[in-house]
Amino acid sequence: MINTKNLNNKKKMGLTPQERKEKVAALREEHEDYFQTEGKINALFIPKMAYRPSGKDELHVSFFPSELEKEQDIYTEFVSIDYDTEDPKRTLYLHKYNPHWREEYEMITSSSGFQRHIIPVSELKVINDVTSRGNAIIDFANPSLPDPDSLLPSSTAPDLNVAVVEKLDEINQTLKQLITVINKK
Repeated sequence: MINTKNLNNKKKMGLTPQERKEKVAALREEHEDYFQTEGKINALFIPKMAYRPSGKDELHVSFFPSELEKEQDIYTEFVSIDYDTEDPKRTLYLHKYNPHWREEYEMITSSSGFQRHIIPVSELKVINDVTSRGNAIIDFANPSLPDPDSLLPSSTAPDLNVAVVEKLDEINQTLKQLITVINKK
């Protein structure tokens, strides 16, 4: 017979430090290509719960003072209390280091006495998600896309139709790959 009392107690106790470390490492794997590509090998990655604190209108994340005292940008992903991802798109967010965090971010104290600073999710920058990984993000202020009018067929450019069809085929192949990646998640 299974002792459900012990199972219930374990559930109330939460994850052990080792379990938490393993889950964070597994979550980080999803974003490791970004960190490697951007040269952010030792990026501070701290998955967090996004929640609406009492009396607030928008979602927030909270950081312990010890996390903010590291004086680094913090990358995060939204997770449950058990460090299970809560975002099917596995969005990676950036909280840019703010040297004025002590004054600017409200301090809250949990019922168990832990103090944390809350930061509105709207202050986080979306870095990427599974639909954009491996693709350059378009900078609309400095687009490198061709002028759409230059892609229109004309009597002076008979090979242009072939080029357009080839580009559409490339787009189709990329979409197929994206669907494969999404279906694996």
